[in-house]
Amino acid sequence: MIRVAPIRRSPRGIVAIALVALLASGCVSGVRAGAKCASADFGDDGTHVLKCERGRWVRKATKAQVAQLVVAILTAARAPAAGEVVRPGSLGPVTVDNASDTDVLVDGGVYYVFSTKNFRRVPVRVLSSVDSPVGEAYASTREAMPARVPWAARDEVWAPTVQKLGDRYVMFFASFRPNPPDPSNDQCIGRAFSTAPAGPYVADPTPFNCGFDGVRSALDPSLFVAPDGSATLLGAFGGSPMNIRAIKLDAAGNAASGVIDLLARKQPWEQWFLENPSMYFDGKDYVLAYSAGKWQEAGYQTGIARCSTPTGPCSSSPTGPWLSSMGDRAGPGGLSFFAGADGQPRVAFHTYPASALCSTCRGTHIRRVAFDPWPRLL
Repeated sequence: MIRVAPIRRSPRGIVAIALVALLASGCVSGVRAGAKCASADFGDDGTHVLKCERGRWVRKATKAQVAQLVVAILTAARAPAAGEVVRPGSLGPVTVDNASDTDVLVDGGVYYVFSTKNFRRVPVRVLSSVDSPVGEAYASTREAMPARVPWAARDEVWAPTVQKLGDRYVMFFASFRPNPPDPSNDQCIGRAFSTAPAGPYVADPTPFNCGFDGVRSALDPSLFVAPDGSATLLGAFGGSPMNIRAIKLDAAGNAASGVIDLLARKQPWEQWFLENPSMYFDGKDYVLAYSAGKWQEAGYQTGIARCSTPTGPCSSSPTGPWLSSMGDRAGPGGLSFFAGADGQPRVAFHTYPASALCSTCRGTHIRRVAFDPWPRLL
């Protein structure tokens, strides 16, 4: 979505002006606001688009606003169809106990399974395979971030995501900041670096992003590296229904753009908040998974959308979520895509036991996934 400066008219009116400007051959030039008129055309005074109303020229929008909206209309027309939602018959068994918001880095044929805090600040399990249950895997679990995040209000880190950019490994994560401008929006995305995949990761002294306006929250980061090597940071942002946003990164993991709108909460089944974005290129489109609802409830579920680029535009499905509570497992969310050591796509997502909804009860399922053409758990 392209955001323009607010002026006194309805959004529908601005879109109508943009459509007219897009389709019409031109406007009457040299008109002046307040001057008499008797025209059905739009006018142009050099800076604004005007319309003849009740015999007088009235300014309706700046030319820059109209140009932006024309671009938005043309861009939206290129958004791929959301497509079919193929729901699984079962969520399958838990692969890793006591793990949530899981992100899997595959490096040198080894799986580095990062997850939200349990008995470590940032636990990482180092595994040779993820295709069979590994249980708690305590012996293979390391502390990826030994030192507390210097800017965080408390020793709590969640939703780590890791990729290798250049000769370093970069981790983005979420934590709480002290003395936030808005106490109800105290979550920020942080960044840390390491020279080895399992760490130790050293966090930057200040947050990477604290919301699209610096006040409202930013959380649940997810790093996506496209086939051309370009990197994009996805995240969940508070303060409006436009919850999923993106930031382009340079080769060193620094922000190379502002915050870009990606996916808004608009489908009837999407409740409360959209979070935990993750992206995968299926050879044609960029498939976006995201969580919807309250993470601590059984109604938490996973949606699927399609995007034309890593920064949109995207189309979500009105037909319902991809994954929802099923059998003895509840609240599937925190899904992340990754390619296994064999190059085949997989997903990691967490659930609760349906009989025990507690944060330490969550376990991660790791499943193979096919895109034929719709995402389908195997």
